Amino acid sequence: MLKNWLKIYWYNAKRNKFYFLLNVLGLAIGLSAVIISYLYYAEEKSYDKWHPYSDRVFSIETKFSVADNDSWATLSYPYGAALMDISDEVEDYAYSDGYYQGGMLSVNGKYKSFERACYSQSDFFKIFPFEILNGNKQKPFDGPDQVLIKDTYVEYLFNDKDPIGQTIELWGKVFTVKGIYKGAETLSSMDPNMVFNNLDERVKEAIASNGWGNYSSALWLKLKTPESKGIVEKQLLDIYNEKVIAPVAKSRGISAAEFKKENGYEDLTFYLHSLSTQRLMKEAYKNATPEGIANVNRIYIALGLSVMIMLLSVFNYINITTVQVMNRGKEVGMRKTLGASRGGMMIQNYFESGLTVLISIIISFVIVEYSLPSLRVFFKAKLLFNILEYIPQVLLFLVMVVFLVGTIPALYISSFRTIEVLKGTVKRSKKGIWFKNTLLTVQFVVACFFIIGSLIVNQQVNYMLNKDLGYKADQIVGVSYNLKKDLRKNTLPIYQRLKEDILKINGVEGASAWSLAMGGKSYASVGYSYQGNQIQAGVAAMDYDFFDLFDIKLKEGRALSREFASDSINNVLLNEKAISMMGLKDPIGKSFDWNENKVTIVGVVKDFNLFGLNEDYRPMIFLSLDLEEGWGSNMSEMSIKINAENAKETMDAIEQVWKKHDISDLPFTYEFVDKRFAKSFDKTIQERNVFMVLNGLVVFIALFGLFSLASFSINSRLKEVAIRKVLGASAESLIKQLTAQYIIYCLLGFGLAVFPSYYFLNKWLSDYAFRIEIGVLPFIICFLIIVVLTLLIVFSRAYKATKINVLKYIKYE
Repeated sequence: MLKNWLKIYWYNAKRNKFYFLLNVLGLAIGLSAVIISYLYYAEEKSYDKWHPYSDRVFSIETKFSVADNDSWATLSYPYGAALMDISDEVEDYAYSDGYYQGGMLSVNGKYKSFERACYSQSDFFKIFPFEILNGNKQKPFDGPDQVLIKDTYVEYLFNDKDPIGQTIELWGKVFTVKGIYKGAETLSSMDPNMVFNNLDERVKEAIASNGWGNYSSALWLKLKTPESKGIVEKQLLDIYNEKVIAPVAKSRGISAAEFKKENGYEDLTFYLHSLSTQRLMKEAYKNATPEGIANVNRIYIALGLSVMIMLLSVFNYINITTVQVMNRGKEVGMRKTLGASRGGMMIQNYFESGLTVLISIIISFVIVEYSLPSLRVFFKAKLLFNILEYIPQVLLFLVMVVFLVGTIPALYISSFRTIEVLKGTVKRSKKGIWFKNTLLTVQFVVACFFIIGSLIVNQQVNYMLNKDLGYKADQIVGVSYNLKKDLRKNTLPIYQRLKEDILKINGVEGASAWSLAMGGKSYASVGYSYQGNQIQAGVAAMDYDFFDLFDIKLKEGRALSREFASDSINNVLLNEKAISMMGLKDPIGKSFDWNENKVTIVGVVKDFNLFGLNEDYRPMIFLSLDLEEGWGSNMSEMSIKINAENAKETMDAIEQVWKKHDISDLPFTYEFVDKRFAKSFDKTIQERNVFMVLNGLVVFIALFGLFSLASFSINSRLKEVAIRKVLGASAESLIKQLTAQYIIYCLLGFGLAVFPSYYFLNKWLSDYAFRIEIGVLPFIICFLIIVVLTLLIVFSRAYKATKINVLKYIKYE
């Protein structure tokens, strides 16, 4: 029996080899898309699976304002010890920086570049229990100024020497190597090459000085049970009210509630986020790990779209198989006459579908293997694929798809009446026609959705790339200071001396600096209140000519200037966002309390994009570097505008000035500001590229499905076409008759795709503070594309049908 089924299967495959190949290729492409998307999702989902208690380890989000979504994944240093004193729910805690350090260090007098170093407290390994291969397993750090190194990084630093007891000099401080730890076997949100315990000193200093205002590092808590996180959140708020708010309010002679209202601290609260959820967080500002968050949107877009591609492939197969069944009517009739049962015929159809799907699975594995090298670069992921690990999923897929694609044709073919099929009338039967047409319409809906989506995504990306950011960064480079440790408190005078020499260089058109980094991530904010309005404003201390360098415009008032002594004492600028939040209509000359000082607004700065286009403008306060001592030490780089001609020679001259002043042990580094800002678009550009690739696949599958279905359907009506030609039908009338139904389904599919396209793409756009409004143009273009492609395919098949040899089809009539 199986041998006969194989012969029949092979005969039909050779007879309709073109459609057979399209079926197999479509299913293989669909399955490949699902496999690749699942590999990407599984990789991101696997983060921190190595951690034995990732559900009990939590970072803390400090939320300053509910309305403005102003949150930090950091906490000031005294909170940890204070929490341990009052909480029975906390087992251990440790501070660590939420980013990796990199640069240059000295090993035995030789400088080496390093990366992925973590600054932490000594209890780091209680929170992240990496296996200690060499050293004290119970207490990896037993003193100050120590470092542990990952096993895979030891050879790079020390070659073949035993590192234990060796010293590493970093930023002028000497650290002793106390051990070697094994890196995580699976992906980890915390995966440093070295762990320094230099935060111990910072924490002790902050506790001793009652320093509750420095939000520099993340606090990690290990709770006894994950269910107690709500209790700990309340305890943190109690500490804040008792240790931070109450003493300051008492010193001013007001209640804690009044102080919080005056300074905009009423909404401040704390949230705990488990390590197990860190990687797939949607909001980056909640993430406290150096590895950061996954591109969650891209993951779900890829998964959703790949499933759509798979479904389209399955629909194609069902449609084409159903049409093929019509052409096998007499075969079915003869087999029924000879005693074939309905169940046996259904099993045979499952057998044939299983062979087709099995061939598709094999081809999909080949496609995946050949695609992975390029996709690893595209997704910036490992995308490990081991066929043996996925055998259960593959078998499940095989059963599901065979059942899906085999049941409909099997029921259809087994339901034929013997007399009907032997007479050849099955082709005019309406059985299954509605289902076939429904699937065809669904294919048009999905194809239209993808076309509209790709057009809108492309519009959004182009809008972001061409939007006026509110400043001009052409030919401006950010040159990092990378100051030696003993010079860091002198950043402002060092900057002033550097600037004096830089401006003497031929090819330098300007130089300035501020406490932030244009297009970077550094940010500091101070809360204040004005007439009941609470604002958590970012602080930018800057040189007087900074706005001139970047061509940042004022809406009203004047800029800060050396000519006004009060500008270095109590005058500030605010941006439009801050003015709006304060409710001011005539802001110039108005004063308010800020950072324990009374300051006066002398100008309003037009809003500009500091961090990226995903988030809205933030309220900002701009002040002179001379206004308060300490703001100047926050500067990390100098902004220098150079002439495009002889740019290399100009940068070489700037490097010589850096070396002359001997301010750093690290190599001279710089970055063009406009390119740095452009990196914030990478995520959106990658989403566009994913959408465009998948869009191409979807349209290809939908169109070749239409091509196959139209070919089969029109070929099944060739005798009808021949008779109509004999009776005098023109080619034009025949083409209209053969193509009308497909044009109707095309228009119906487009109409059904309009609303979901608008809804889901509008939802995608809502993630962007600066976005396009969806207009009618993408829908018009989609309509034209889908109609033209449908007409080309269907007309070509119909036109070919009108050119048949009439005698060939009616010679026995």
